[in-house]
Amino acid sequence: MSEQKKEKDILAENPFFTPYGTPYGAIPYDRILLGHFVPAVKEGIRREEEAIEAICSNEEPATFGNTIAALDRAGLMLGEVIGAFNALLNARSNDELLAVEEEIELLHTAHSNNITLNERLFTRIKEVYEGDTSQLSGEQKRLLEQTYKSFVRNGANLQGEEREEYRRLTERLAVLGIKFQENCIKDTDAYTLHVTEASDLEGLPADVIDAAHNNAKENGHEGWLFTLHRPSYLPFITFCRNRDLRRQMYMAYSTIGAKGNSHDNRAIVAETVNCRLRLARLLGYNTYSDYILDERMAQNSDAVFSMLGKLTWSYLPVARKEMDELMEYARECEGESFVFKPWDFAFYSEKLKEKKHGLNDSMVRPYFELNQVIHGAFYLATRLYGITFKQNHDIPLFNPDAKVWEVYDYDGTFLALLYCDFYARKGKHAGAWMDAIKPQYKDPDGTDHHPHITLSTNYRKPLPGKPTLLNHDEVNTLMHEFGHCLHGILSDVIYASQCSPNVLWDFVEMPSQIMENFATEEEFLKNFAFHHETGEDMPQEVLQKIKDARTFNAGYQCVRQVGLGLIDQAWHNISRPFDGDVIEYEHSVTEALRVMKPVEGTGITPQFGHIMSGGYAAGYYSYKWAEMLDADAFARFKEEGIMNMKVAQSFRDNILSKGDSEHPMELYIRFRGHRPQIEPLLERDGIKTICPHL
Repeated sequence: MSEQKKEKDILAENPFFTPYGTPYGAIPYDRILLGHFVPAVKEGIRREEEAIEAICSNEEPATFGNTIAALDRAGLMLGEVIGAFNALLNARSNDELLAVEEEIELLHTAHSNNITLNERLFTRIKEVYEGDTSQLSGEQKRLLEQTYKSFVRNGANLQGEEREEYRRLTERLAVLGIKFQENCIKDTDAYTLHVTEASDLEGLPADVIDAAHNNAKENGHEGWLFTLHRPSYLPFITFCRNRDLRRQMYMAYSTIGAKGNSHDNRAIVAETVNCRLRLARLLGYNTYSDYILDERMAQNSDAVFSMLGKLTWSYLPVARKEMDELMEYARECEGESFVFKPWDFAFYSEKLKEKKHGLNDSMVRPYFELNQVIHGAFYLATRLYGITFKQNHDIPLFNPDAKVWEVYDYDGTFLALLYCDFYARKGKHAGAWMDAIKPQYKDPDGTDHHPHITLSTNYRKPLPGKPTLLNHDEVNTLMHEFGHCLHGILSDVIYASQCSPNVLWDFVEMPSQIMENFATEEEFLKNFAFHHETGEDMPQEVLQKIKDARTFNAGYQCVRQVGLGLIDQAWHNISRPFDGDVIEYEHSVTEALRVMKPVEGTGITPQFGHIMSGGYAAGYYSYKWAEMLDADAFARFKEEGIMNMKVAQSFRDNILSKGDSEHPMELYIRFRGHRPQIEPLLERDGIKTICPHL
């Protein structure tokens, strides 16, 4: 078959061009081929361009309805195709998918530039923005303001050569972001540790050993094969008694993107931050951080540095005390001459936690079987919000390991589809995340379009006949991402661009992080934390130990997050092009926070996907900002009852359902009754010394 005929066949059979015929309009992944995506993206672009031309050619005066609302609806098909592709890509990328991703990203970036640099369109938007808005609803005023600002922030006021430079910079940044993530994935996949002596496995849990043996067998090796993927790396670095093997794994992991090979990201980092600086300058800002924070709750870098400074003042003395205690404990175990290294941290932390709190992973894992934890999360959503979940076995999936649930409101109304993809695999995007394939919005006639949400983690896939057992950190991760999902599921707005979780970046983590609070509450845990073999309740003493251990290493964990926020701000507060050594610069930024000396050659930035390719540039501080919000918000649940449906309904009505239809600070105050306070966070973390300027 000729290539030309094959292309025509693909176009003729493209599922994106006809009604799907699937339940709830689910993406027909069973009929979609890789070759369908780019033509569908091009068609989505064509349709949006056609809709925009109709807006620009309208001879009637510009109004909210014929310009702003019409623009909000114009790109829905394109967004759906890209959402469907991203779910597939993130589940298991390969060279073919990555090539398609680059083509789609370049098409989409050029198209986005064509929209925001469209002078005729911006003229109409400006006409509405500067006109009489007294008859608009609050939601409409918010959309108008955000639309106008978005165009200005994306180059609408630039002229001549500056416009062309803006195009070049944004298109280059798109390529750099794709390449950065690709390098991280390939550098992670490229490394394996092959263990042939059983004695080298001392300390590792049996299920980790079994998984490594199966991995070796699948790859044609004897013995055990460990990787840098989190389900393999984290238990290895935490439990393996062989210190030299821990060192090897640590060094391989901590030099991802910085090994001097074809997957090295350091040059990409330098070019990325320099392009961002130039982009900010084009748009009238001194730094890229100034540009980003202009549209955040924090508003400016002074507010960010103030928060990070207050946290440092309160937590750093605790972190140093924790580290002194850990090093002393390690010397007690190994002798006074023992020199503590970073690859020892997780190993001795786990042992010290067990000594101080009588708690270890092997004690809790039997009570956190994955399906039971999912049931627990669903149970909590039902108790709080009245929503229910029903698994659907007929909807096509983007990966065979995924599952999908229909979500219904308390009155039986359909709300959303929730896709869950829990298991790690080669090529899968690292970490855990929530995303939306389809947004929630309403047509002018009131028809409600329901969201299709994805929840992804990287838990170890069980061997046949074996369960997936989680530690408490992994339970926290699931609760966190489920919180993001609830934000999307319970969205109830008119305009797609305002749907949850499309909110200001330093507010988006609050609905997710508040869910982590439940994971230490007995009233929640007792409903699903049963022994996966015997069905026995988790013993009361284990429940208490989980709660007591919550503050273990809280100082260190906070200082680590502050350090990541400072690295992010340092890269995006540069006021002249960077031409130095990436690792050295990073180490200089965190020197004052240091509780452990870094190992030469290791660094965070070359694999810091959040800020280099994941949308958190100049915004990583938002995790700590949101922690302040979630601790203060959960204090209301604690005051009135953590399962109190009245409080939960207020949280739903004022936070989860509103998306970006109002400013998040207004929404927060409406729920909490006051502006966020930091004291509940300090209290939760067991921090007694409080900065006098807080």
